[in-house]
Amino acid sequence: MTKQTNLEESKMRKRFAGMIVGLLVFALLAGCETVKPSSGDADKDKAGKKDEKPLVETLRPTLTEAEKINLADPILDRMLKGINKGDYTLYSGNFFKGLKDQVKEKDFKTLNDDLKKQIGEYKSRKFMDILNKKLVDIFVWKAKFTKTDEDVMIRLFLIEDEGQYKVSSFSISPF
Repeated sequence: MTKQTNLEESKMRKRFAGMIVGLLVFALLAGCETVKPSSGDADKDKAGKKDEKPLVETLRPTLTEAEKINLADPILDRMLKGINKGDYTLYSGNFFKGLKDQVKEKDFKTLNDDLKKQIGEYKSRKFMDILNKKLVDIFVWKAKFTKTDEDVMIRLFLIEDEGQYKVSSFSISPF
């Protein structure tokens, strides 16, 4: 390869890595919102808290690791089919509301086009591990795509929302 080809490839890798990092940060912050209540809001908030139920997880604590993986696999299948087909509805069908509000269809199309240019279409994957955190389970797969022989890491962050697993974040990292 020539120096110019190596330089162009290096620039492309850096751009793609930055895009993936940006998407991950964007997705992680999707459900976060900071609001300073006004004095009128404080009174409403106190009244509303009487009826408000505390966050209670009913699904995650009762599942074995194998059961969690069996729930995560079809969610990832739909997302990857959505990526390959360019189908936002299929891709975002299991998103947590905060993430769906942040990742709009036009954003998906742009990111998906860039992803396909860089690594191609999804081919296969192998489950690697699950990280159990306080309110989220993080699933990690090693995957193969059509335009690269290198392994690609897929991370899927699932939270419990009204007794169902929902996607709170998702990333595909070729580096």
